[in-house]
Order: sequence, then C-alpha cells, then structure tokens
Amino acid sequence: MAKEKVREVPEKFRQPDVFAGRVVKNNKELVSFNSTSHIRIWYNNQSEGYALHSHDAFEVCICVENTYEIHANTNKIVLKEGDILIIPPHTLHEYINDHYGVRFIYLIEMNDFYKSHDYKTIEPLLLNMFICNSETCPDIYEEVYRHFMNMNNAYFTNENFWETSVYINMFEVFKLIAQHSEYTMRSEAANLSQSISRINALLKYIDINYSEDLSTEQAAEYTGFSKYHFLRLFKLQTGYTFHDYLTLKRINIAQELLITDMPITDVAFQSGFNTLPSFCRAFKKYTSYSPTEYKKLRLSTEQQVANL
Repeated sequence: MAKEKVREVPEKFRQPDVFAGRVVKNNKELVSFNSTSHIRIWYNNQSEGYALHSHDAFEVCICVENTYEIHANTNKIVLKEGDILIIPPHTLHEYINDHYGVRFIYLIEMNDFYKSHDYKTIEPLLLNMFICNSETCPDIYEEVYRHFMNMNNAYFTNENFWETSVYINMFEVFKLIAQHSEYTMRSEAANLSQSISRINALLKYIDINYSEDLSTEQAAEYTGFSKYHFLRLFKLQTGYTFHDYLTLKRINIAQELLITDMPITDVAFQSGFNTLPSFCRAFKKYTSYSPTEYKKLRLSTEQQVANL
C-alpha cells in the first residue's frame, strides 16, 4: 500500500508564530507555547499517532474528521467526529493512529486555577479523561463546542488579546461542566442546591484530609445524608463511587510527590495509603504503571528539562 502523501495544513490554521514542533523526551513533552503565553493550539491532520507523553497543561482533543484513538492510564478511547476529550495534567497518554483525519489539539496551562474553590467543585469530573459529546453531555455539548471554536478564531487570527479570549472561553467551558454536574443530579435530588452544597463541602474536606482514614459511613455522616442516599448522590455528582474518588484523589497527590526526591514508602503514607503494597496495587490499577515506573518516567524528564 502506497504511503499517503502528507497534506498541508490549511493556511487559516497555520501557527501564528515561528514554531519548532512538538518534542517528547523520556515521555515528557517539552511544549513550545506561543510566544510568552501558556497556550498552544494545533490543527492536526497527520496520519501517524503521537508517542507516550505527559505535561503540566490540560490537553483537549476535538475530532473533526474520521476517528482518533487515545490511550491514557488504563483507558482506551476512540474519538468520533465531534467528540471533545479533556485530558488532565500529569497524565501519561499516547495517540494511536494509522489513517488520515483532522483534529484540533489544545494545550492550556492553568496551574493557578487548580488551587481555586471553583476548580475543587469540578475536580472529580477531571481526575480522569472527560469526554463530551451529544450523548454524554447533551445539556452542554453545543455550547462547549462553540467555546472551543471561539478559541480557534482568537488564536489563529492572532487577534488583540487572543490569550485572554482563550482563557475566558476555557473558564466558560469549566462553568458548563459544573452545570452538567448539576444536570445529572436534577432528577434524583429533591433539594438540588442543598445536595450539591453538601457534597461540595465534603469534597473540600477531602481535599484537606485525604490522608486520614475516611470511611463511607463517616463521609455520609459529614453530609447529613443516609449512607444509601449519600452513595447515590455522590456518584451522580462526581461520576465515581466514594471509594474510587478517594483513591483517585490520593493517587493524584502521589503523582505530584513522586516527581520529588521523597522515597516511595513515604509517598504512600503521606498520600493516605496504609501500607506500601496497597499503594502499589492501587497505583498500578488506576494508572497502569507501578509507582517506581512512574517515578522513573517523570523524574528523569523533570531533571532533563531543568538542565535544558
């Protein structure tokens, strides 16, 4: 079979500044952001995939034409036309592709936003890959898609205050995701605002006390709901069981600690696991890597970046 000729990027979607291309070293992507900003958007129509990598930015992929396969942690997703996928920071992921297609790929750093109260209310939906399409998010999909197209227009036309425009639209996307969380609960919660408020209060408590021994019964008591009602509402609002959410939260903390010089045993206990074996089993289950493998992949590349 003859190799397909590389298709040129349409002129209106070419990078608005000089760009050296994407570089991956030891699974860490060295992102060349636009000028002095922390944003890069690509029109991607290449027929090959992209190697295993990670970065500190949110990555978003919108499939425009054909399909696109993405692997992240233990998940495999095949994007169809119109699908929007948000990949959280620090997630090792790769693109598998052997055919022509078109997609937009966004890398947007929002490090300060992670510390905000607002982000904590939607963090459960963004601990893993979040897919938005007309089936998974019928209440917000069209608006989310429109905001990303607004970002494209600002970025590729290089309009005045384009970076501010991109961030404004990204914050609007996060607001819509928060509304989607309310939408999924609306049919179940008799008092919607009270239910969301109580679960949000618990999420903030977990954010501070994740290393404590928190049982389902204690969590239910904290919210004031019966255990059965709590489990239903928590799953509706976050998309996870309480146990899975707490475990993922601890693993996210552990991922940050693993790129320091802290010993793995200390990482396990500091992130809330009672034993090293239980930490290793959970980490492998949710990320597909052992803590040692993840530490080597991330720490070695952090050091390389520092030496550049």
